[in-house]
Amino acid sequence: MASHTPGMNEDHKLLHRFGAFVASYQLFEEHDRILLAVSGGIDSMVMARLFSLSGKSFGLAHCNFSLRGNDSDLDEQLVKRSAMMLGVPFYSATFDTREFAQQNKISIQEAARELRYEFLQETAIEYGYDRIATAHHLDDSIETMLINLIRGTGVRGLAGIPLKNENIIRPLLFATRQEIEAFALEHQIDFRTDASNLQDKYLRNRIRHHIIPILKELNPAMNQSMHAFIGRMQQAAELLELEVEKQKTECISPEREGFAIEIAKLQALPQPELMLYEFLRDCHFSGTVCRELLESLEAQSGKRFYSETHMAIKDRQKIFVKPLRGSEEPMVYSVYESTKQTEVSGAVFFFETLPAEKDMPFPASEETAMLNYDLLEFPLELRKARAGDSMVPLGMKGRKKLSDLLTDQKIPRHLKEEVWVVVSGGEIAWVAGIRISEMFRITHETTKVFRAKIGRL
Repeated sequence: MASHTPGMNEDHKLLHRFGAFVASYQLFEEHDRILLAVSGGIDSMVMARLFSLSGKSFGLAHCNFSLRGNDSDLDEQLVKRSAMMLGVPFYSATFDTREFAQQNKISIQEAARELRYEFLQETAIEYGYDRIATAHHLDDSIETMLINLIRGTGVRGLAGIPLKNENIIRPLLFATRQEIEAFALEHQIDFRTDASNLQDKYLRNRIRHHIIPILKELNPAMNQSMHAFIGRMQQAAELLELEVEKQKTECISPEREGFAIEIAKLQALPQPELMLYEFLRDCHFSGTVCRELLESLEAQSGKRFYSETHMAIKDRQKIFVKPLRGSEEPMVYSVYESTKQTEVSGAVFFFETLPAEKDMPFPASEETAMLNYDLLEFPLELRKARAGDSMVPLGMKGRKKLSDLLTDQKIPRHLKEEVWVVVSGGEIAWVAGIRISEMFRITHETTKVFRAKIGRL
């Protein structure tokens, strides 16, 4: 049986632990203003009362997601009344969450989360709050840990819900759901219950209603055991983070788009699979994909691996990782005689027509091309290199596949797809940044020169 401090009932005990928890983990400073995310449910309503009893400076923020009809409006009204009773500011926003989810092709839960945190951050900035507090408690953290475990996770996933994320704090992670319910009963705190929390539609609810009770049968002190375990995992995650950051400086270099991992250095690490997973974690690569990528390092170059947001390409000596881009940009840009500048993804092109001069200086860099204006057919096409492209490189008589030219230039596979070409009458006149065509070189008979230059964004 848990010990009790003499003369301290359960509600005062929870209040005392709340203060001790905040101080122990330095969740906020004494003078900080805290914006509380309050849904109207029991957890956030108890959090608001604890802040009030502690004498902290705070305000209440509520999101009406318009998902439960009149119940959503009643939730908002309750939180507004509570703010008035506590004498603190109240902020609210109403969203068409279903429409937002449909437009962004995400789930209702993801949509609500995005809308909620965007509103909280904007409100905190506008009204001068130092921290944002959510009412996640110990049971929530245990459920999150189990969800992560079921889906497959690393050390951080076993650490449950983090105490802090930048300016977001979770000051109730020490308390169990049972303790929160007892406090609400003792203080006669009004709250509203979301009926969806009682259904088994979501994985979290199935774990809460079916898995947790079995675990508590096996270990009646499960909450305390899990609390200690999560604490150890949080410490392990901090140590891992230090090591990962150290190895990133050794193994990773920035690229124009994304970054590159040195394969030899990765393979020399004691736990290359774990480190690769950590290197790619923010790019949303799963553990399974990381394992397959690691196994491919001795195979032929060019194999690609995907996450929802990024692509990893195994090249000869490096793994190139870059974000996936949408297909919103046009495939072909038209370049007229009057065109001075064309901006494309990752680069900008400059064009200029000049009179040909006898002693005209030629560029020292392949970033600039000097083409025979007299032989060009306008409008030119500016597009990405395509499979099957060929040209007659400057100084050669025969045609050469563009893919072979890029290989000769030691252009990494992932950058081959980023190469731009200028095309005249179906013929490639310039492979931007690499080589012009023999067919469009300047001769003694040239009267005008078309100068093209590529600049990187």
